[in-house]
Amino acid sequence: MHIRPATADDVPAITAIYNQAVTDTTASFDLEPKTLDERMTWFVNHGSRHPVFVAEAEGQIAGWGSLSPYSERPAYDATSEISIYIERSWHRRGIGAALGQQLLASAREIGLHVIIARICTENEASLRLTRNLGFEDAGTLHAVGFKFGRWLDVAQLELVL
Repeated sequence: MHIRPATADDVPAITAIYNQAVTDTTASFDLEPKTLDERMTWFVNHGSRHPVFVAEAEGQIAGWGSLSPYSERPAYDATSEISIYIERSWHRRGIGAALGQQLLASAREIGLHVIIARICTENEASLRLTRNLGFEDAGTLHAVGFKFGRWLDVAQLELVL
């Protein structure tokens, strides 16, 4: 497996992996799959302060991760939100941990101060991964999302770099 910065050529694979989470899981609170154009806009808007990385394995993109702005308000400029998505056939092979470590190393290099994770409380694998990366619980938001016919809670985790 190899972790590298994502390029525009990776956006179709990033989109496919993300849309798996949208349609099949509560890992994303989007309700409709994203188009390639929507994800390309998302990718272009990330820039150097909010990198996107991909994990390549056996000649394909097995997962991706990103740092995104936490808020548009300028006082939050040193805070980012982490996201990691793994193609389902590559789950439980250490790809999420490798992407997370790369994202946190980049966050330190960029000079970010706090990284936030917001994870549906039923997503035990993501909660475990995030805690293993050093994040600490910062509270739970109850019944803030509605997907698949039910109300969902979101755990908030934080890592001060």
